[in-house]
Amino acid sequence: MLSNSNIAFCTMLAVFLSQAAPLLGQTRQQSAQKTGEEINLTADSLKVEEKGSRIEAKGNVELKRQEMILKADEVRFNRETQQAEAKGKVSVDDPLWKMKAEAAEFNLEQETATIDQGEIFLETGHLSMSGKRLEKFSGQAYHIDEGFFTTCLCESGPPTWKVSADQIDLRREGEAIIRGGTFYLMDVPVFYLPYAYFPLRTERQTGFLFPKFGSSSREGFKFEQPFFWAISKSADATVGIDVESRARVGLFGELRTILSRDARGEIALSYFNEGLRKNEDRSVGDRTIADQDIPKNRWSVFATHRQSSPLGWKTYSDIAAFSDDLYLRDIDTFVLDSPRERELRSSRYASSRFGVLRDFNDMRLQGEWAFYQDFIQPDKHTLQKTPQILFRGRRVLGETPLEFRWRAEGVNYLRKEGADGLRLDLRPEMLLPFQLFPYFPGSFNLALRETAYHLYQDEGSFDRNRSRQLVEVRGNVGTSVGRVYDLGTSYLRRMKHVVEPEMSYLFIPSVRDRDIPIFDGTDRINRRNLLTFALTNRLWGKFAQETIAVPEDRDVELVSSANVGDIREMGRLRLALSYDIDRERKGGDSLSDLDMNFRLTPLDYLALGFDTGLNPGPWQMSQAAAVFSLLDPRPLTHRVLDRDFMRPNQLDLSYRFIRRDSLAELADNANLATLSDERLL
Repeated sequence: MLSNSNIAFCTMLAVFLSQAAPLLGQTRQQSAQKTGEEINLTADSLKVEEKGSRIEAKGNVELKRQEMILKADEVRFNRETQQAEAKGKVSVDDPLWKMKAEAAEFNLEQETATIDQGEIFLETGHLSMSGKRLEKFSGQAYHIDEGFFTTCLCESGPPTWKVSADQIDLRREGEAIIRGGTFYLMDVPVFYLPYAYFPLRTERQTGFLFPKFGSSSREGFKFEQPFFWAISKSADATVGIDVESRARVGLFGELRTILSRDARGEIALSYFNEGLRKNEDRSVGDRTIADQDIPKNRWSVFATHRQSSPLGWKTYSDIAAFSDDLYLRDIDTFVLDSPRERELRSSRYASSRFGVLRDFNDMRLQGEWAFYQDFIQPDKHTLQKTPQILFRGRRVLGETPLEFRWRAEGVNYLRKEGADGLRLDLRPEMLLPFQLFPYFPGSFNLALRETAYHLYQDEGSFDRNRSRQLVEVRGNVGTSVGRVYDLGTSYLRRMKHVVEPEMSYLFIPSVRDRDIPIFDGTDRINRRNLLTFALTNRLWGKFAQETIAVPEDRDVELVSSANVGDIREMGRLRLALSYDIDRERKGGDSLSDLDMNFRLTPLDYLALGFDTGLNPGPWQMSQAAAVFSLLDPRPLTHRVLDRDFMRPNQLDLSYRFIRRDSLAELADNANLATLSDERLL
């Protein structure tokens, strides 16, 4: 403990330490310090000169105050000038900031500092910087000579990115200006930056985002400039302008908000004027489209919301509407991720829906309105679901093994031209699990199905009131055998090989359905008398569990698990072949393609897949698909509300093959699709 004669020295050092965090960009603590706070100081020698105005400590100096520790070979402090100097292996360890340097000088009154050969890390903002000479000026501004900075958190190895430069200026507004710099990715120099500006803040802030430039022979030069508006902690918006020199000028905007823990929503609007376009008829490549007109004024609307009530009811909506059928072929959307945008571009319809649902244990009640915009044929022939109501569930009957399942669905189909009406589909089902042998469990399902129709007007040969009755019989039996291999390695401890043979049967009798309209796939159910054999091989691994090191940050909330290991399926191979009993009786081809599904996951971040169908006659591949996937294994952290940042980085490569045959045109031309069967889940 300190003696009374050295209280002055300790008090001044306490002041120094209390001001050190603000010196490095942290929020100032309360200015009033308690002189009675305990301070521990150790040094080989301690010297006080000139009536206590100058204090000098030498040799293994270590000062502790609360959670802060200052170490150096030598420390000098002048009470009159408020100048402090530390030399020789200087280090400061604090929960809010850390520093290492060969030498450092501080002026506590002016809040300035000079650090030689230093490294600094600030927890708030996760800013790391180092340099030959670092200078701290008044007002939280810094200058670095021959140094680098990064905001990447890396426990080991090189940072994901960093910027080094001859001169770096870090301003209090959260900006960085560099001169003579180089941008690095994983310690590899990517490009030279003679002069550049960087934002350093990790929290959202209002300002211009990076623009997008491009050029094409059809649209000409393309320029897009977005602007981000941080409205509040739970709401933000993006607005921007889009210019395409040979096509259009437009505006776009998106508003995102989280109203509460149980309510969130997004809406995105865009408007484009096609006044710059010439020869618009040449831009229509598909002449099968009914409406080939490109209007001068074009727009799009995307919206979504999810909300839960205290009573258990949930409401939702997903809106996608466009001014014309060619909008998605000409104009990029700025709000959808790449997979969703590709799906929408290749789809025949744009769907908009809103609904309400509630779950009751093993039951669900759901109502939904769905509207479709047909990109190929006139919308007057498109069926709209207004509304669609579903009630499904299951119950175990008393103490018996019987399970009763049901599904009741009513859909009101409307359209301007063509048959429309009301359809009610009832499907009660009984399921009986059984044990054929001690190790051969199975189940038997019997379902009755009644589908009733009421058409709003006479249409062709269809009666206004019709019904259809079906019986569905299903059964399956299978087993599972396995063996565990004790490997005992430090990475893979055990491996289990599981074999799962299975046999299933499906019977649906034929029924006359030519006198009922076609609304979707429910209206046409073909006869089935099918026996399917399947064999699945699984390979499970039990791995040594290890914890990934994560930063001790109060602002970080782990979204994914930081543990790696435990039990994981390493591989799976499934073979399935169906035998059509009816076709065998008629002398036709009774065997389906041999389906093969292969998955291999040797590492938790690497996955390989291969699916194919083999024609058992000539043993030719009728179709195949292969995929290679890499996934970032690092745990996710939560910093922003944007869900695009709550997915790990992923790289996928895929290949698909379909053999050309009599049905190949259905795969080549999606415009031939006639049915859209979207059911409520």
